[in-house]
Amino acid sequence: MNPAVGIIGKGLVLPVFGFTLGLGYFIKAWPDEAGSMTLQDSDSSRKKGQSNLQLQRHDIVDKITRHGLYQKLINDPNYEHSLQSHKIPPGHRAYHVGQGVLFGPDKLAIDPLILTNTKKHEVVIFYHLGKDLGNEKGKIHKGVLSLILDEALCYCGFPTLPSKRGVTAKLDIQFDKDIPADSTIVLKARVSEFKGRKCVIEGTLESLPTVYNSWINALWRPSQYAKAKCILVEPRWFKYIGWLNVF
Repeated sequence: MNPAVGIIGKGLVLPVFGFTLGLGYFIKAWPDEAGSMTLQDSDSSRKKGQSNLQLQRHDIVDKITRHGLYQKLINDPNYEHSLQSHKIPPGHRAYHVGQGVLFGPDKLAIDPLILTNTKKHEVVIFYHLGKDLGNEKGKIHKGVLSLILDEALCYCGFPTLPSKRGVTAKLDIQFDKDIPADSTIVLKARVSEFKGRKCVIEGTLESLPTVYNSWINALWRPSQYAKAKCILVEPRWFKYIGWLNVF
């Protein structure tokens, strides 16, 4: 065999074959569509055949949608309203931490309500963190908060990137106060800088004000539980797989 042919085979054909095979199995693991999902626990309130989204705390959703902050944003023409589940194909939700294993009445108890200002690159997201996400002291685990911040800040920054997708290069979080379990919280994020394949997003986790009034809230601000800064980048090779809707 010609040595040159052997070199080409080892240096090009085998890596390409390996990448293609691996990518094929990766895509296969992500179903196009799926039926309902159920949480694997013994909560007696659940009925057979219910999906996770049917199990959310509708009383909490109603409370949030009547709140002054939500009403202000939903009536602002610069903000678009959506739910987290709208951003994730049905077949992928069971594999998503927030919509799958951590979703439930005593966990992430509602489908997060998202309000997005595309002109200013800002988002406001309402969550409810149930008692099962707390530690032995009744405070929400920091790992859950880190997950929420990473996901939300990336979501805020994606639209500024060339292919509208990227990866976290760095995430700095400062935890200021513990969050009591069974709390409704508000995440606020904005893009502070973006250029080319990189953007910087800053955000906070705050308590939901008991009363929303511009004068009152100017004097008594909501509790700030944490603040974070995320550097989001788009790898160069992302542009070559833009046709794959798997990221």
